[in-house]
Amino acid sequence: MAKVISMVRTFLRLGLLVLVLTGKTQIVGAQIETEVKCSADKLYNMFRHNMMQLTTIFPNYFKSVKIVKGDGKSLGSIRQWQYVIPEASSKVMELKETIKSVDEENRSITVSVLGGDLLTHYKSFDVTMAVTPKDIDNIEESGRKVKLWIQFEKRTADAHSPDAHIGLIAHVTKELGNYLLQ
Repeated sequence: MAKVISMVRTFLRLGLLVLVLTGKTQIVGAQIETEVKCSADKLYNMFRHNMMQLTTIFPNYFKSVKIVKGDGKSLGSIRQWQYVIPEASSKVMELKETIKSVDEENRSITVSVLGGDLLTHYKSFDVTMAVTPKDIDNIEESGRKVKLWIQFEKRTADAHSPDAHIGLIAHVTKELGNYLLQ
């Protein structure tokens, strides 16, 4: 319970909305909602079609990315990342992910971690991102909401919460919105 309280405090400090689900399976979820000023389509298209550019836009976080299977954009494609979370460690970590689902109409993408450092503590780790206009009746003036759902299953009850990873996902999403305004 202390770890759940610690995770909730971290999310609150980061200004994130949290939904925590716990039970015998150790499945935990977090929902992050942030607002960006760039267009919903521009941000969605960056995540959908141009993820490889993150190594150029955020070289302090993303060291490399390579396509292991597919084209890196379509369902079932697999990408392998090398990344750093400077606030947590200087260690270069690896992550292998697959594109699990895409909903073009609702600007939503789900990726699932298949391997790498993250899976030493978790059985599963999925991230779903959806970008929507804040005000459907006034799309151009309303700003955009980005919702991220992170769901992970701990390998053991005492596995730490991935606060640094969740913080990185939230930070990159927000900063990418600013970058795309340029």
